[in-house]
Amino acid sequence: MALVSKYEAAIMGALNLRGRVTINDLAVQLGVSGETVRRHVDPLIKRGLALRVHGGITAPISTHEAPFHRRLRKNLDAKRSLARVASELIKDGDSLVIDCGSTTAYVAQALCNHSNLNVVTNSIEIARTLASRNGNQIYMTGGELRADDAAAFGKGAIDFIQQFSVDYAILSVGAINSSNEFLDFHLCEAEFSRAAIKQARESCFVADSSKFDSDALIKVCGLDDVDIVVTETRPAASFLEACELSETRALFPVEAPA
Repeated sequence: MALVSKYEAAIMGALNLRGRVTINDLAVQLGVSGETVRRHVDPLIKRGLALRVHGGITAPISTHEAPFHRRLRKNLDAKRSLARVASELIKDGDSLVIDCGSTTAYVAQALCNHSNLNVVTNSIEIARTLASRNGNQIYMTGGELRADDAAAFGKGAIDFIQQFSVDYAILSVGAINSSNEFLDFHLCEAEFSRAAIKQARESCFVADSSKFDSDALIKVCGLDDVDIVVTETRPAASFLEACELSETRALFPVEAPA
């Protein structure tokens, strides 16, 4: 059933991203009163799109949940933590390419209070998060739309981003192996990341700690091609040493344990 208001669409976007949201958080995000949020939440509950819990709403349990939404819930706290760090890199008015990963979806959420951003993305989810907000300009790639995560890939997407010169490429990654190579599971994702790196002044990969010392099929790039790596905890000493040699900045929360 189609959503009937921009508020309902925004509420469902936040719910899909977080799994559970409070009325107060939604009021801040939408810039409206708690009563207005409740008025738009009630129809969603009646239509079975949300469940009421104390102080907010939660997503209904579904055995048909898309893989992308399952990935959004995996390592959720880690992704939120590193997203806050990544968002501190970005200044109002910056230009970005942001890819379609579950981790970059949290970075987009963390950028909601920024203004006048110029964002190029292949992700409908990320475009929806940042569009019509604080003077942002959003540019969506063309290409073949993938059902899993509503992201566009292929020659059309790559040709589109090659028209832009941006400050940062904010990219997700499937794995970082013991040789400090950045890897993905799908060729189309690796091709998009490599193209985005070429169009950016600085490339920034966001990866929670589960991605380190793991493997995937397709190489995106080596550490020498990466300007910034953001994670939620202090990486191994060997990785930090490799970052120093390659002049790559490794960023993580200041309270992260050694």
